[in-house]
Amino acid sequence: MLFFGYAVLFLGGMYLVGSSFASPVLPALVFVAGVLCISAALALPMVAQRAESGPPN
Repeated sequence: MLFFGYAVLFLGGMYLVGSSFASPVLPALVFVAGVLCISAALALPMVAQRAESGPPN
């Protein structure tokens, strides 16, 4: 189930980055939002895996 959430974040971020070049209002903000979505989509699975493995011994 989480895979679909990450996929939506990743693809939504790619859409935002692509549409930022045609955005008439604040294209830089749309671009940054897209980059942040892509970054979150790549970072969240790593954080979730690390939290799931437990504390180091």
